[in-house]
Amino acid sequence: MTFCDKEGMTAYLQSLVDSDLTPCISVAAAYRGETLYSGFAARKNDPLYAGYSGAIRHNIGSVTKIITGALFAKAMETGRISVWDNVKKFLPEYPYDDNTILQLLCHSTGFGSFSCDIPRPSIGVTTDEYVRAICSAAVRDYAPGTESRYFTLGYTLVMAIIERVVGMDYETYAQKMLFAPLGMNETTFDMHNVSPENTILPYNRDTDTYESDWCRRPTGDSGLYTTAPDLLKVGIMLNDAYHGRENPVFNQPQAHYLFRECTEGKFIRTPAMWMKGERDRYGFFSDFCSPEACGHTGYSGCMLMVDPTYEISIAILTNSCHLHMDWNNYRVICNRIMAEIR
Repeated sequence: MTFCDKEGMTAYLQSLVDSDLTPCISVAAAYRGETLYSGFAARKNDPLYAGYSGAIRHNIGSVTKIITGALFAKAMETGRISVWDNVKKFLPEYPYDDNTILQLLCHSTGFGSFSCDIPRPSIGVTTDEYVRAICSAAVRDYAPGTESRYFTLGYTLVMAIIERVVGMDYETYAQKMLFAPLGMNETTFDMHNVSPENTILPYNRDTDTYESDWCRRPTGDSGLYTTAPDLLKVGIMLNDAYHGRENPVFNQPQAHYLFRECTEGKFIRTPAMWMKGERDRYGFFSDFCSPEACGHTGYSGCMLMVDPTYEISIAILTNSCHLHMDWNNYRVICNRIMAEIR
């Protein structure tokens, strides 16, 4: 496989910037273990983007959840935990005794998007303090397991469970088990490692403002900073593992677990990702993707898609909350990318 028109793709990315869909965009695509394309575009006359390149980090928002799901799979290697375990077994402060960890991963705990209204934690707040705040504020909206309503903070509860099982903080564990083995040298949860010189923050077009908080602590649902080439390494690894090829993170059964629909077809989700399925209910997958394609989007205009059938991985990073408001934007960009892989 090759990428047919790299110059044309970069011009296309610049056209997205020129149309004001996003101030910047970085894209990386791979087939099997080979990166076929890596390119970027940004506002040409804006001093803020003068040094923009594929090496600039982005806050990838909820794409972080793929990483948390993968790290939970690594924690399962300890032989001390399963997705079928009760949440309260590891978080005694959790308010209900009838939720499994799998329900946290699949957003079917009984909590909805507005079940818990608390601010994002500052860098000085501990995981335990934040967990107690979530558990004290969250109120159920429906019977667990009967629906799937997006509860983003559930993945921060999963993060807390991982920390308690493995006995180390999240950044240390992520670096040890995933980022360092994959050579993801520009990826971090720790905001001590990011700065205006190497990171671009999410942009709100409606208010013409950027997020300004450089002092948030890591969260398992939306706290990761990375680049498109780094994030693509996760997609490459998952495809390699799925097909039994050597990689430093997962074996084939573990990869199949991460790609397997786990809600008996009710919600079309895996333990770490959303799945396209026969009818794309999410609307961000390329029309050319197979039904087995999995991935996630993030509020800051970011996406990772991994298709194990065609062995293609695509990472799209922007800082555009506006782009994210219509997920069809991801779909049409992915269509353009996949059409070049021949």
